[in-house]
Amino acid sequence: MVYTDLHYFGCLSYYKAIAQGEVVIFDTTAPFSKMSFKNRMVIASAQGPLHLTIPVVGGRDQKTPMHEIRIAYDSPWRGQHLKSICNNYKRAPYFEYYVDSLQLLYQDQHVYLNDFLLASQNWINKQLKANWLIEAATTDTELLRINKWIDPFKPNNFQSASPTIHYQQVFEDTTGFINNSCIIDLLFAMGGKQATAMLRL
Repeated sequence: MVYTDLHYFGCLSYYKAIAQGEVVIFDTTAPFSKMSFKNRMVIASAQGPLHLTIPVVGGRDQKTPMHEIRIAYDSPWRGQHLKSICNNYKRAPYFEYYVDSLQLLYQDQHVYLNDFLLASQNWINKQLKANWLIEAATTDTELLRINKWIDPFKPNNFQSASPTIHYQQVFEDTTGFINNSCIIDLLFAMGGKQATAMLRL
């Protein structure tokens, strides 16, 4: 069992930890924190790492519990994120296998950040064919005794993770290998089954 925070298509260090368990329980009441992967992911682009952030109501400088955080829709972030993903991964070997269902994921206008993050986690679980049992924890006192796993890497230092997974990235010849990128980078490069096998090594 892995008990951790919800991330927006988290980094490989995050998914390597998740891949070690058969049950994943997400802490849905943890405080929101700026400069975290709770509403941000990093994809590989031709210019290097590209940060994509989900805007939230009230801004990033708040400590509101995650289950109360609302997504802001005053900017077309869903279309912008999807366009960035498509533009940068359209040449990846397995991109065409996943783009249609990914587009459907971004069509839903979720009110709360947690709802979108849980939907994205379920989408990743399905594409990886990982068959993790995903649960959302609230205030269950039993869960408070579980040793919560927190990814030590943040958007400002994610590449300092030990490079335990290496594969061919789309722009590696020009940017070099971007270590510890987001999970969709590995998925589009290797396909679901191989990506899961690499995470479990």
